[in-house]
Amino acid sequence: MVHARVLGIAQDAGVPHIGCACPRCERFRDAPLFPACLGLVGERTYLIDATPALPAQARMLPSFPVAILLTHAHMGHVAGLWQLGEEALGARGIAVHAPPGVCAFLDGNDPWRRMVRRGNLVLSADAPGTRVALEDGLCATSFAVNHRGGETVGYVVEGPSRRLLYLPDIDRWDLDLHELLAPCDLALLDGTFYSRDEIGRQEDVPHPPIEETFDVLTAEETAKVRFFHLNHTNPVLDPQGPGVLVAVQGDTIPL
Repeated sequence: MVHARVLGIAQDAGVPHIGCACPRCERFRDAPLFPACLGLVGERTYLIDATPALPAQARMLPSFPVAILLTHAHMGHVAGLWQLGEEALGARGIAVHAPPGVCAFLDGNDPWRRMVRRGNLVLSADAPGTRVALEDGLCATSFAVNHRGGETVGYVVEGPSRRLLYLPDIDRWDLDLHELLAPCDLALLDGTFYSRDEIGRQEDVPHPPIEETFDVLTAEETAKVRFFHLNHTNPVLDPQGPGVLVAVQGDTIPL
């Protein structure tokens, strides 16, 4: 069965957050939440984003991914790539699909540049809107997203019978979310913060709070949405937190 596997639901640094001993982080000390990441499983296995928790996340899949799709070049989404180099796996020819600006960043900066030169990674610069045919019956189409610090995309993943929207990072809802959601059966959406006053420097890391995302969504659309990319400050992680549907790490989603 072609399916997606939710490999992580936390913001880039995971939960527990390094250097934090708040009750929420302590609750997840023995069962950490990994950074946002999605596995795609068909005849072979694929990955969306390469997080710092890549070794643990790869073990949640039936085989090691043969291709990786990246959303953007922030460290929580590309740092795991170094595990494919000579110091670790020593992979050969792993296809990396990413926006052109992300490929230029990887090709121009170590340690990723060395990995490209050694053949660990094979970069494919895909402009937003590119449909990547992973295998028969499984593809992913990128779309442009506004997000600070560089070129960013989300993906619509299409299997034999269902479509899944994957969007871990966005600064504000200025794209047509209704148009994106319409053909999709389920959506993983940026839920970094629940409210606008959650952290003191939130203006430096803009994400649409979950409270405000609800103002954008219709009731029918809300039923499709599972929030992820959750910061360790987000109260939806609490047992008695706001009644919000969040993605579940380890869940299998038929496609």
